Amino acid sequence: MSKTKNGNLDLVLRVMDHQLVGPSGALLGNVDNLVLREDDQALTVVGLLAGPGGFGPRQPGLFGEWIVAVWKRLSTDEDPRPLMVPMSHVRDIGSAITVSDYAERALQQTSGLEQWLRRHVISALPGAKGGGDDRLTGTISASAAGHHELTRPPNTQLLSDLLGGSVVDGSGRSLGTVIELRARPLEQTGLEVGRLQVMSLVFGPHRLGGELGYTTVKDQGPWLLARAFRWWHRRDREAQWNDIATVRWDQRLVTLAPVEGLPHPFAISDPGN
Repeated sequence: MSKTKNGNLDLVLRVMDHQLVGPSGALLGNVDNLVLREDDQALTVVGLLAGPGGFGPRQPGLFGEWIVAVWKRLSTDEDPRPLMVPMSHVRDIGSAITVSDYAERALQQTSGLEQWLRRHVISALPGAKGGGDDRLTGTISASAAGHHELTRPPNTQLLSDLLGGSVVDGSGRSLGTVIELRARPLEQTGLEVGRLQVMSLVFGPHRLGGELGYTTVKDQGPWLLARAFRWWHRRDREAQWNDIATVRWDQRLVTLAPVEGLPHPFAISDPGN
């Protein structure tokens, strides 16, 4: 599993939008969102979402609402919910995200609608990506009804609910917006990655370039571009999760507890990762 030098995993850079693959090598779509759960002041990653139900909430305003509405309208389920791959079914996090045999079968059975929407709806929008994938038939009749154990649990949040959210100090003074979350395995075994515990939050005044790793990895990308983004993100800071006083998910607002001397988030990736 790709990690930074301090052992943490950058969730936006290393997981979000990465290809999902099965043990057979089958391509199963992309990671469109991550499912988070708060327990006893800790935040853990409990699953991955693939498809319009995870992709839509990441998009701004009416555009995101429209994607979710179209997906629900075309779904054959009475109460459509995005299929979640629990972290217990994630086998490896590398250049692609490898899932279990069971998760592979479930994603293959329910991905027809996702592919139809990407090909005929999302790809038709100016500047949109994701069309032209002909590895599946264009059916829109697939249903997730037979996989209730893989639906998103109640009382959970999405990573997209936090990214771009405001970060303030105790007085309400703006400190920037959320750029990245860094996590590490909580219960990794030889067969599964397991849940990931969020260890820290990266924030700053500029988001552009942050989701591409330029604020967390020193040698990311071409030298000239990396140098420019290093200057652009020079005021970014990293706060440990236990330095977070409150998270108001409905307002996308993070309040930091009083803390001195927060460091810049630069870290060098381990060799070979």
